[in-house]
Amino acid sequence: MATVVDTLISLNQQFDAAFNSKNAQAIAALYAADTILMPAPAGQVVKGRQGVADFFGGLIQAGVIEHALTMTEAVVTDTLATQTGNWAAAMIGEDGVKQQFGGNVQVVFQKQADGQWLAVTHIWN
Repeated sequence: MATVVDTLISLNQQFDAAFNSKNAQAIAALYAADTILMPAPAGQVVKGRQGVADFFGGLIQAGVIEHALTMTEAVVTDTLATQTGNWAAAMIGEDGVKQQFGGNVQVVFQKQADGQWLAVTHIWN
């Protein structure tokens, strides 16, 4: 049986796969209906599953590629799990040169009534 940490690693892999295949709806499915995103740098708060789809869809349309989440630590209770780690991505500039960037990330997951873990808060810088 998979541990909660294994589940979080799998959710990160699902997020990256959905992002890198340009599937914003699959990304949104990893979030609770009432989720909150707090984008960097001090971006406007995004609420709800459709907001998540629209936000990440915009990043995908803007040309963000090669998204990767790496968990460095997790704190787990029966119904909540907080993951901290790093994220990385890239874009191809107008000059054709790949620009890589990244930062820190924290995601809070909540165990749903059906046993599924979904993100309820996601913040990064």
